[in-house]
Amino acid sequence: MARRRHRRVEHEEIGLQIAPMIDLTLLLLFFFMLAGKITKSEKLLDIKVPTAASGKIPTDEGDRDVVNIDDKGQLFSGSRPVSTKELTTHLKERFKVSPPLKLYVRADAGTPGKKIKEVMAIASEAGAVDVIFGVMQK
Repeated sequence: MARRRHRRVEHEEIGLQIAPMIDLTLLLLFFFMLAGKITKSEKLLDIKVPTAASGKIPTDEGDRDVVNIDDKGQLFSGSRPVSTKELTTHLKERFKVSPPLKLYVRADAGTPGKKIKEVMAIASEAGAVDVIFGVMQK
């Protein structure tokens, strides 16, 4: 009876490459740090929001588009001045790209009610499902 020879195969030890994971983690960290600063800068526009006794601090304002309205009724998408047509186009595109559309509307205390109503109509037309208003708590 012939005996078979078994060849012993050497296997290399599989190692975990940590450097690419660290690189990816740092890139994600930088991205979220910068995205957070951009969102905060959109709210730094000189808007004196009204006070309200029932005002609550929103818990999920991170993924919302910010629409600012100054006391003269000028619209701003974040901190960039826009016309009503430009705002409508921007919000419709935003809804197509990443639904659902959520808005954070910051209107100055002196903003005419007609302008706020106009922004709400634009938001509704664009498909906004969740709109919150910026107020100061009493």
